[in-house]
Amino acid sequence: MVWDATDVYDNEQLVAKLAANQRAQNFNDNEIVSKIPTLRSGVGSGGISLTSEPEPYDTVSISLNAGGRQSFLDAPIGSFRGPNSLHNFASSFTRAQSYAASKLDSEIHRQRSFFHREDENGAEPDELFDPELMIPSQRGERLSTVVHDVNVARNNLFSYDSFAPITDVFYQDDILSALNNSRSRAGSSVVAQGIPIPQRRMYPSPSFSSIRSSLSMATTASHVNLKKIEDKDGNVVTVLAGQSTAPQTIFNSINVLIGVGLLALPVGFLKAGWVIGVPMLLVCGLATFWTASLLSKSMDTDPTLMTYADLGYASYGSAAKLLISLVFSVDLVGAGVSLIVLFSDSLYALLGDDEVWTKTNFKILSFFVLTPFTFMPLPVLSIFSLLGIISTISITGLVFVCGLLKASSPGSLLTVMPTNLWPDSWSDLLLAIGILMAPFGGHAIFPNLKSDMRHPYKFTGTLKVTYLITLITDFTMGVLGFLMFGFYCKDEVTNNLLFTPGYPSFIYPLISGLICMVPIAKTPLNAKPIIATLDSMFHTNTISENQLGNAVRTVGRFLIRVGVNAVFVGLAIVFPEFDKIIGILGASICFLVCIILPCLFYLKLVRIGGLEKSMVLLVIAVSSGLAITGTWAVIAF
Repeated sequence: MVWDATDVYDNEQLVAKLAANQRAQNFNDNEIVSKIPTLRSGVGSGGISLTSEPEPYDTVSISLNAGGRQSFLDAPIGSFRGPNSLHNFASSFTRAQSYAASKLDSEIHRQRSFFHREDENGAEPDELFDPELMIPSQRGERLSTVVHDVNVARNNLFSYDSFAPITDVFYQDDILSALNNSRSRAGSSVVAQGIPIPQRRMYPSPSFSSIRSSLSMATTASHVNLKKIEDKDGNVVTVLAGQSTAPQTIFNSINVLIGVGLLALPVGFLKAGWVIGVPMLLVCGLATFWTASLLSKSMDTDPTLMTYADLGYASYGSAAKLLISLVFSVDLVGAGVSLIVLFSDSLYALLGDDEVWTKTNFKILSFFVLTPFTFMPLPVLSIFSLLGIISTISITGLVFVCGLLKASSPGSLLTVMPTNLWPDSWSDLLLAIGILMAPFGGHAIFPNLKSDMRHPYKFTGTLKVTYLITLITDFTMGVLGFLMFGFYCKDEVTNNLLFTPGYPSFIYPLISGLICMVPIAKTPLNAKPIIATLDSMFHTNTISENQLGNAVRTVGRFLIRVGVNAVFVGLAIVFPEFDKIIGILGASICFLVCIILPCLFYLKLVRIGGLEKSMVLLVIAVSSGLAITGTWAVIAF
């Protein structure tokens, strides 16, 4: 039989052609394998292109219907090519947002967040997998089931065992089709440990019927690779291989670290003074970089450790995992409250008055603006999150531009305001501790980002670049704001800009719009972990054949999402001071999550010498003292 390199067959034609050829020539297994051409996707929806070059059987990689997954984002654009294509950047960013949205693990007795809980019979650990987002998941399909179903589908396609490709590459369309077919045969759409899988055509059309499907395709990986790892007990486990490159991990890490906390840094410099404030910011950055590397070393002791909660359980059991969940919950609530305050403050400075449009009314308005976003799927929210980091960076640049546009103080870099070298009081210094620590709170997601890397050993190198960029951005914002406004620095530097006359008229709505974009981008993602936990607690995330039960669960999901945003708004009305919210998050949460707990994990999981152990213990003691005094200062003053 002669294969034409330009021939294109759909799957049914391919099977018929192979079967007819086998009957005609009576090939045995080895002959069939030697004559099979390489199968490559990318020719069209459901199509397979056949080339005339034979390839060894055990290296054949086949995508049955991945052709519809190509988009312009896969095309090489400048430095965005290959593993660093725009599509791969987008899918890596979506995975990072998913990890942030699932950092609360309500099952405190489960040893690994992304693994099926082992039963009493000693079954081997099995990773859980979300086939819609193509990532490890706390509540998803068991990976062994996915692999089995896809391999069964491949064998059925070729109708000949020797044709089943031995490959560790699995495409999303194959996975969803195989799972749907498996569930159809079982007569059920829900599996006990699974998540609902939407019914999709096996061969999707290259045109999309909705914006949501387009965004999902653009921001989700089209395939996954598998790898085998060995845990600390010697068990060999098959897991999803990491997909993110070093540049993608740097981008994701910067997005985690650079947030609204930097808007309060000029107030931090005001309270600490130049002599103490600048070194303190540098020490906070270097200390958190060091503890992030300790997290990386702790993860190296067991490749199945993939989340912050996993490290806590491996170190101190379920009690540590419960503490981590409580701390993360407080952090998420505090961050949500700070975003509501930021939203209302920016609009009040531009449009507010003391009668109708007060700060409280703008906070109530934020409830109606932000709540609909919590109902959006993660791929869509990831796009808005990207707008958030762009807005934050733009605000930093805009502060610098404003300083050059105004000739006289306050608000000018040409004529700077008087500043102080030292703190005015001990209370101011203690308040500055939390404010200067707050911008470095990304450790909760760092373990996920490392496990998602193609080459995890490069993670420490990515941290160096990440912290260098973060420190430069934070230092720039703090110095610019302090020089421009001096003793007039308010809760957030953008408020100073909005209340200071003398800038071009377009500056004020531009600043207000950029600030409002940050809560819109980050609040829904910030609420996702709380919502997911409540959904799990009240079982509103399951589907059954009972229509009444499904209706009740739908109402429950609606109330949970509305209720979480209502709590954010209510607390923002009670606690209206942005700098104090940032200060207490930095003093209490950041010291605990970013310094104290990573050091404790390192002491427990890694064997270290006496001198290094003494240094780690000293860091824990000093950090604990600063956390306690900083938290007390925010509450007392």
